[in-house]
Amino acid sequence: MVHTKFCDLRTCNRVNGAEPTVAPDDKKVKAYMSEYLTPSNVGARKGIFVPRELVNKLSKLVSLYDVEGLTIGAYVTSILVNHLIRNRDVINELSSQGEKTVEL
Repeated sequence: MVHTKFCDLRTCNRVNGAEPTVAPDDKKVKAYMSEYLTPSNVGARKGIFVPRELVNKLSKLVSLYDVEGLTIGAYVTSILVNHLIRNRDVINELSSQGEKTVEL
């Protein structure tokens, strides 16, 4: 990915050569909804800094989904947890490599 301060998703896709998206089937839509669009209690929170444009985009998406109780925090938490689970082997490997290079 080209590292920029922030880029519109369509622009990033063009820069990265991503294929145009097609309408997903109902099965994929239902799977996405059950995985990411589930309201939850985020619990103890800590702020992080992300581009305002990204927060605005997420805010619009969450309101368009029209899922009662769904918040930006719950949506982002679902996305991040899913990422960490799907990539845990790579993350663990990178973490262990990092431990080996830390000088005390």
